[in-house]
Amino acid sequence: MDAFKAYAFGTAGYCSLQALPLLLTPKLIVSMLAKDARPITDLEAYLSRSLALALLAFALLVILLTGAVPLTGGIEENVKGTNGDGLSKDPYAYPTLLVTTGYHALTAFYLYTQVTGRWTFGLGAGLIFSSVLFCFGVWVTVFGSEKGRISKTTGADKRTSNFPFGNTESAKSKKKESKDEKKDEAKSERKRKSVARTSSWR
Repeated sequence: MDAFKAYAFGTAGYCSLQALPLLLTPKLIVSMLAKDARPITDLEAYLSRSLALALLAFALLVILLTGAVPLTGGIEENVKGTNGDGLSKDPYAYPTLLVTTGYHALTAFYLYTQVTGRWTFGLGAGLIFSSVLFCFGVWVTVFGSEKGRISKTTGADKRTSNFPFGNTESAKSKKKESKDEKKDEAKSERKRKSVARTSSWR
């Protein structure tokens, strides 16, 4: 599984994890968040379950729009849906990545403002999960997508670079190797000619 799909499934899992308690036990959630014990109102139950359904729909859309789950029936069509690097060619994948990364950033910022006032386990855990998914989303945006592998100035593919780690498949190293081979061939050819000349003089 590549980083892009891991991010999509991580986002969907986190949204589903938030949605299930809201959907199944809204009374428990509201009583945990309320300062004093009181019965849950119909409006609170409705809003909790509506938010849960929205989070589940969001999770499903993330999985479907990023191409993490193939939507076609044939194997040939599924193969056409990815490029050589295993990244989705789905036109909605990259915008979905940006939207979900922004969602995690806003959620983390909101939870941070709440945690500064009062620390609770739920707010702290949400802050940590949202921050991790935001950082992972930024990493996938910069390094895990095809846009992050093409140089803006030269248009060259950055995967053939030789800095800071040596790359045996680098275009420059291959060019250098071919030049060295040509030089070696030229030297051996000159030696053969010189040997042939000296033998003909004898």
